[in-house]
Amino acid sequence: MKKKNIIILSIIAIIILTILLWWNGFIPKQVAKIYSVAYMNFNFPEMKLNYDKIEWSPYHDNYIINFHDKDNQTYSCVIGPKYFPVNLGQGLFAIEETYRNNY
Repeated sequence: MKKKNIIILSIIAIIILTILLWWNGFIPKQVAKIYSVAYMNFNFPEMKLNYDKIEWSPYHDNYIINFHDKDNQTYSCVIGPKYFPVNLGQGLFAIEETYRNNY
């Protein structure tokens, strides 16, 4: 019975920690980073974009993610929404246009 209580308390602690990390923004930021890097590598493979940084922008109410290519040209786009960022937005068309023109 004691082992069962420890397992239940451990599960509750993990759930609470996950919720705190999610609302704090740590997990959504990692989701945005992983999704954006995978999207760029899949859709623009010849550009060889490398991840630079990601930051929350209260002005855009989205994350802004920056990449650079082999020539140190910087590309940025927004990704949102805040708690499950999987929609790339503003800035993506400029990357697509550059890809079409150069590759």
